Amino acid sequence: MKAKFRFLVCALFALALITSCKKDDNPKIEESPFFLFFDQPAIAIDTTPVAANTWEYGFIFTPLADGKITKLGLKLPVTGEFTVKLWDLSGSLPVVLRDQKITSAAIHSPAFVEISPVSVSQNTQLGVSILANSFYRLQKNDASDFAFPVVAGNLKIVSFNEEMSNMSNMSNDTFPPMPNPTRLAPCVNVVFIAD
Repeated sequence: MKAKFRFLVCALFALALITSCKKDDNPKIEESPFFLFFDQPAIAIDTTPVAANTWEYGFIFTPLADGKITKLGLKLPVTGEFTVKLWDLSGSLPVVLRDQKITSAAIHSPAFVEISPVSVSQNTQLGVSILANSFYRLQKNDASDFAFPVVAGNLKIVSFNEEMSNMSNMSNDTFPPMPNPTRLAPCVNVVFIAD
């Protein structure tokens, strides 16, 4: 009887060990689509390390699946510390979900910072913006508009928005209101992981 019991305990232990070591058949994929605009064909890129004014700019987007935003990022032609904000734009007033300082340690290189994950629902209108006086401006060679919306994986990019001003006129509680489909600055990004 003891031998059968030992065999049963060992068999259950082995089964538990095998089950815990099994690979995840559906690994979670990190999606961060906003830098993909740099890969568009037939574009000109105006690189501005330091502009006369500070500018808040970014994208309105919606997830096509429930998930989490786990990182915020930037890519600029300058080093320094900049503020990136994640917004909930689904209500009557914009709400800042995360306000994150990110250091651009190397020019022209993406920098991401992990944040406390933000759970987001499918089709919720969100925004991501950066406050900076540095940017890349992308324009099509034929001066036509970029077509929106753009679907990239599980995110739908609705528009690029901007507000240019000096620091004393900048509002801390308003997402940049003006869409600009002709000239984009894809310098800010998120990492989204679908559930």
